[in-house]
Amino acid sequence: MDFKKILFKTNTIDVEKSLPDAVIFVNKDGKIQWVNDIAADIFETSKMHLLTSDISEFIEASMNLILNAVQSNKSVISKLKDKEIYYNMTAREIEEGYVLDFREVYQKMEDINHEEDTSIINREKNNFLLKLTNDLKSPLQSIVGFSQAMADGLGGQMSEQQDKYIKIINKSSSELMYFVTKLLEFSQTESLVKKPEYKPFDVIALANSVVRYNEQLYKGKEINISVSQDETFKKTITSDSDILKNILQDLLEVILKSVDIGDIVVNFSNPSEEFLDSKKLPQGNYVNIKVSSSALLLSENDLECMFDPYKIVDSTNRKNVLRAMVLASVKNLVQALSGIIWVESQILQSTSFNILLPEM
Repeated sequence: MDFKKILFKTNTIDVEKSLPDAVIFVNKDGKIQWVNDIAADIFETSKMHLLTSDISEFIEASMNLILNAVQSNKSVISKLKDKEIYYNMTAREIEEGYVLDFREVYQKMEDINHEEDTSIINREKNNFLLKLTNDLKSPLQSIVGFSQAMADGLGGQMSEQQDKYIKIINKSSSELMYFVTKLLEFSQTESLVKKPEYKPFDVIALANSVVRYNEQLYKGKEINISVSQDETFKKTITSDSDILKNILQDLLEVILKSVDIGDIVVNFSNPSEEFLDSKKLPQGNYVNIKVSSSALLLSENDLECMFDPYKIVDSTNRKNVLRAMVLASVKNLVQALSGIIWVESQILQSTSFNILLPEM
């Protein structure tokens, strides 16, 4: 049985971060079948000992916790036996048993309670914003629509000064509408509870449709967008086409709103075994998506908070909070597909957003 492939049957584990964590596979009876090196470290024993043991020997009320984590689809707090050490544990049921991931060690109950309180507050905040979607967007849509109508002359003749003011109102309300839309999308991806629907589809056709949809954003600019694939890449993949479409749309928007010239290339390939090893990922079938821009110039300060709107809002780089919010949404969606995303940038030269997705 290939236990490495089993790891990718769960979308509750962040692939990029989980492998450095303790990952354990147990059968339905709790017997440990596979562990990584980190599991041996946190349980302070050898891998051989773990592989001849039951999970209940190391975690209090282990099977109850596993079932609770599976049923709730959320992490639970697990306690090491005979030690005041606690871990966030996620669990995913598959046909052969359960994949367990242990992350974030705590040594005080107060730390756990604080973490849980913060998580609850974040969920409530996101749900609150999503419930107010219409209340936030409807008045803005009215302002945008009526100001545009007035600018087009549908409200009657206006003076030159009035025309100038109404265009400022339309421009500002349109920008605010876009910001609110992306804020709500970010809140939605943070609270993503819907499981991806994996089906085969033509990913090249999907990418081309996203490019065509964005033609108005780069019309009149000296920008050329192309979709390419490596010779050995098969265009039919199995993933969630709707989620991937949103990912590509957001990445293109980020680039198109930042540049007026240059080439943008969306490339699809399959990573080599050496590449997977460099990312500390198990061998398997993956799709590597690279969205590159020859004109998107980033500084080291830009890269520091690229995917973190909470951090960037308190930094000197605050003007890029909208971009960070959109990219944070992209990261959440990529992680929903059990993938990873990172940025490669030659400072003040060119930039590429890279996505690695396991094929289900």
